[in-house]
Amino acid sequence: MFRARSTEPSLSSQTETIEALFEGAARLASETLEENRAGRGPVVRRLSPEELGRALELELPAEGRGLECVLELAAKTLRYSVQTGHTRFTNQLFGGADPAAIVGEWIAALSNTSMYTFEAAPVGTLVELALLDKLNDFVGFSEGEGVFAPGGSISNLMCVLAARQRAFPHIKREGLRPEDRPVMFVSEESHYSLERAGLVAGIGTDGTVLVAVDEVGRMRPEELERSIASERAKGRTPFFVAATAGTTVAGAFDPIADIADVTESQGLWLHIDGSYGASALLSRRQRGLLAGCDRADSMTWNPHKMMGVPISSSATLMRTKGSLEETLGMHADYLFHGNSDNAYDLGDRSLQCGRRVDALKLWFSWQVQGDRGFEERIDALFGQAARFRELMEERPGFRLIREQEGTNVCFRYLHREKRGAEGSERDLHEHAATLAIRAQLAEEGSFLVNYASLDGAATFRFVAANPETGDEDLTALLEAIEAAD
Repeated sequence: MFRARSTEPSLSSQTETIEALFEGAARLASETLEENRAGRGPVVRRLSPEELGRALELELPAEGRGLECVLELAAKTLRYSVQTGHTRFTNQLFGGADPAAIVGEWIAALSNTSMYTFEAAPVGTLVELALLDKLNDFVGFSEGEGVFAPGGSISNLMCVLAARQRAFPHIKREGLRPEDRPVMFVSEESHYSLERAGLVAGIGTDGTVLVAVDEVGRMRPEELERSIASERAKGRTPFFVAATAGTTVAGAFDPIADIADVTESQGLWLHIDGSYGASALLSRRQRGLLAGCDRADSMTWNPHKMMGVPISSSATLMRTKGSLEETLGMHADYLFHGNSDNAYDLGDRSLQCGRRVDALKLWFSWQVQGDRGFEERIDALFGQAARFRELMEERPGFRLIREQEGTNVCFRYLHREKRGAEGSERDLHEHAATLAIRAQLAEEGSFLVNYASLDGAATFRFVAANPETGDEDLTALLEAIEAAD
């Protein structure tokens, strides 16, 4: 009987192809990490969307190209991506690279499971619970709980929902009643995700009150108290206050203890958006910036920022056990079978059903660095920001904007011919200079440093996020700004 010869590759040849693929990927990863640590090459190779599309050859083939094409795709992807591990990338609230955490990401993809039950993800579940206990200990939530989320925005939303559940226990079944009229309070320089959380929670942007800040950018507790009284007088029901530990632009830390005095006297939920700055708790020198955090009801903490693990890593922390399940639990019987492992299941704590093992990379990193390693990293980042301010003060034309306490450095620059300007005229010239210089640096690709509107004008925002960034890089950035047309 005639039998057609199989065109499928043999098992041994498939194994060889896979081994070559992963060995090549490891070399590519190692080379990329080394180039970024050494500050070699550009931070970004700037192309227009059309040019980039042509360079990537985006069209999907009718016939597959086989595993042999993957290394080419990987190399091309890295070539045209922003090098966020580069010592001259200071554009976002994250930077650098952690090899142990990168391997953790790889293993998470290799294991390819979901975090709803211990049965489906036994290792991931125990790792996540251990990390949550550790983070809660640093916050001071001795009987706390938590869950990892896809990012700080989702963690903030979950905390708003938990506060809403406590204030309006009927909401899970009935929704909001007309007489509820909930209102929440956030700093006027808080992250936009908090306002959006109010929108998603059915409160609306009109139900989110922006509280005034001081000259540093910190929420003013007396203004919070006044705003709460004003909203009560309108017949609204205050239920939630968010303090920020490390604002997105100025890097300010709200006075948590003073805000807690207000929330406790008013019976309101206190949340801390520590997406950026909660990692200061790891440093004995810096943790005073979050004094009083143990009095909060919830906290968001992003290890993918100051702690340097890959995006995304966000812990949603609760002071009281059961808060998340009371808010979000749906008890789906096709997932939760009531067996002896049920107490470990995390699915009813989360907005998600399918959820990747985001905790693994942080666990790998913590095993390598330990508490002391992370403390050294945090201290180094605060030190780098302080050093950059020192270097700037030595050079004419640069001006620090506001008193600064975190790892952000907000500044403006004027060329010599404009330095006689004062007041609003100077602000106008600095605004134009920031936009022009930043655009030129980004186009050249040698540095990527962001800007934002602060105190009425565009302002450079340097973020100390990569401890590998040294004085040579800091000085080169100042020189590049001075040399820009």
